[in-house]
Amino acid sequence: MSAPDRNEYIRVKRRNQTFFIPTSQSDSFAYIKEEICKALGGDDDSIDPKLMRLYVDSKSEGGDADAGKETKKAIPDAALLSDHGVKNDDIVILEMDES
Repeated sequence: MSAPDRNEYIRVKRRNQTFFIPTSQSDSFAYIKEEICKALGGDDDSIDPKLMRLYVDSKSEGGDADAGKETKKAIPDAALLSDHGVKNDDIVILEMDES
């Protein structure tokens, strides 16, 4: 079985940082969290992916009709990029629990 072709990427934004993560539509959000850990310079033990929350940026989905409304819900780790319509060059927001 061959590895997925990762010729696309998403932008993961957190505060003043942006990470460019190579992706394919079949990647899970758990995989994205693992890649973020690597980008932050840590191994899997130094940064706990369970403390990460990922959200699809509503601006990249076509508008600000709900501007000012807080209706975001963290995306489950098992979900795939294709499940949430995340495509090449889309933005995903990263928040870290300070626990």
